Amino acid sequence: MTAPDARWTLAIDHGTTTTVGAWADVDPRDGWVRVGPVGVDGSPSMPSAVLSRPDGVVLAGRPALEAGALDPAAALTRTRPHLAASTGGPPELLTQWPRPTTAVDVATALIAKVVRAEAARRGTLPSSVVLLHPASWSAPASEALRAAGLAALGAIPYTSPDQLHLLDSPRAAAHRLGGQGRLLVVDLGGAATELAVVDRGGDGTGSVAAVRTVNVGAEVLDDALVQLVLDRAPPPFAARLRFGADLEAHRAWFRLRTSVRDGKEALAASGQVSVALPVLPPESPGPGIVGLTHADLGAMLAPGLEEIAQGIGALVDTLSGPRPAMLVRGGLADMPRVREWIAERTGFGLAHGGDPGAVSAFGPASGAAAWAAERLGLGRR
Repeated sequence: MTAPDARWTLAIDHGTTTTVGAWADVDPRDGWVRVGPVGVDGSPSMPSAVLSRPDGVVLAGRPALEAGALDPAAALTRTRPHLAASTGGPPELLTQWPRPTTAVDVATALIAKVVRAEAARRGTLPSSVVLLHPASWSAPASEALRAAGLAALGAIPYTSPDQLHLLDSPRAAAHRLGGQGRLLVVDLGGAATELAVVDRGGDGTGSVAAVRTVNVGAEVLDDALVQLVLDRAPPPFAARLRFGADLEAHRAWFRLRTSVRDGKEALAASGQVSVALPVLPPESPGPGIVGLTHADLGAMLAPGLEEIAQGIGALVDTLSGPRPAMLVRGGLADMPRVREWIAERTGFGLAHGGDPGAVSAFGPASGAAAWAAERLGLGRR
């Protein structure tokens, strides 16, 4: 690996469920800055999962999730909320097996994997690395994320702490969308939904005018869908997964939740999906398949969406002036008609500027990468 290359930047969004990266570089053909997603393990996103093996090897992303199917107690899959809860003291210990692991350790492993993946593809290091965080995070939580970024860069030769920057996700999403004036960013994340009003400046800068958090997220929906699958599964199988304390039951629970999360993404696109019940030795799970449809999602989504709509009203009521445009993004926003329902319920117009990348999983990260490139003066201006 060579020294940092002044021609490209990198941004990383370590989410509760998934972690994504985006790059920005200068197209040598015309001198303009372009953006794109980072590929990790053959995918533009990776699970926010980390597993430390007894031999000291740390797995991150999809390999950690796959290894967790055999050793579920060693897999950490929902750790960003622990960073969010940071109080500035010692990093919170998440597990003692197979060695002590903290939320900062987990974030470090995920960040390092994204950096190394894109740097290996290019053969050079980025000139700047931007880490995204919710606008509602406290200063200690942001510093915990910074510590993870510094640890990740510190393990890579030729890097410097000066390369690391932090940016809140609403401003990054607004930067990707472009435009001026106020923008309401509704980010339906894994652990919660963040509502933020961004004042967009004409020079590409911005500030967060107001922020509010609603405790509705994709992880809650995943848990509810797992329980629905178990309700429809053979009773002995469901009882053992819910109440069994043996290793095979824990393994089956881990595999089932992973299958439901993957199936939810397919459900958003196809309208129905079949979830395979994991094998549970020594018994088989019976029929082995449970079907889910859009209709199953409706009753589960409705209360949470109503709570989000009420939160939007409460936030905007504190502001003066014209109503802002609204950008709805995040994992739950990919569910059928979620964006449209929120717009109809609140009376806000949807803003995406004809750019599907603005609402994609890597939208804020690509905005942050472009933001970093502009700060460095890359490309034509």
